[in-house]
Amino acid sequence: MNVREMSMDECEDVLRRCRYGRLALSYEDRPYVIPMSYVYADGTVILHSRPSGKKIEIARRNSNVCFEVDELEGQRWRSVIVYGKAQLSGSQEAKRKMFEAFMRSGIGGHGGKMFTWDMLEKMDMCVWEIKAFEITGREGIW
Repeated sequence: MNVREMSMDECEDVLRRCRYGRLALSYEDRPYVIPMSYVYADGTVILHSRPSGKKIEIARRNSNVCFEVDELEGQRWRSVIVYGKAQLSGSQEAKRKMFEAFMRSGIGGHGGKMFTWDMLEKMDMCVWEIKAFEITGREGIW
C-alpha cells in the first residue's frame, strides 16, 4: 500500500468537500464516536445537535475532541483528522454563524428540508465549534 502525508491545503480541501464525519469524544477512559454532518469554515468544524444528550454531557466534561472525515475514490482513500476543543453554545449569535456557514457551503438544510433563518432561530439546539489546533491527513491507494 502506498501512503503519504497530505499538505494542509489538501487536508482543508477534503474538509470543505465532505459533508459527514465522525466526532470522537472521551470521558473517564471511555471513547464515544458518532457520525455528524458538518461544515468547515475558517479553520473551524461547525456542527449542530440537540441541546442535551450523551454527547453534550461528555463534551461538557471533556472538551478535547477530534473529528475525522474520509473519502474513497476507486482505490484511492483520504482521511483527515482535526484535533481541537469543542465550544458549545445555544446563543443566537452561534446559530447565526452556523446558519451562514452552512448556507455558504451549499448544505442549507437537513434531512431533505431547507432551513430559513426564521425557522432556525426558534429551534432549540446546540452549536458546536471545534477550532483546530492540529490537522493531519493521509492519502493512500489500496
